[in-house]
Amino acid sequence: MAERLTREQMAEKYPNTYLGITNIKYENDDGVTLESADVVYTDKTGRELLTMQLAGKEGIIRWYTNDNGLPTGVAGVL
Repeated sequence: MAERLTREQMAEKYPNTYLGITNIKYENDDGVTLESADVVYTDKTGRELLTMQLAGKEGIIRWYTNDNGLPTGVAGVL
């Protein structure tokens, strides 16, 4: 089941972890700065999540919790 968390909560609860997130809300609707999202996967590798993201599976985006920049893979989409 998905859990809605802020970026800070994700980093605190799942430090140094790749997460599969969806339903992303961006700060100021800028499309870049993650404010919160539904955390769907906490048990997959970065590679597994990237494969899901590239395939468009479940609208999953791969996110590394201690990265303050763009979610991995999103830069190529913007």
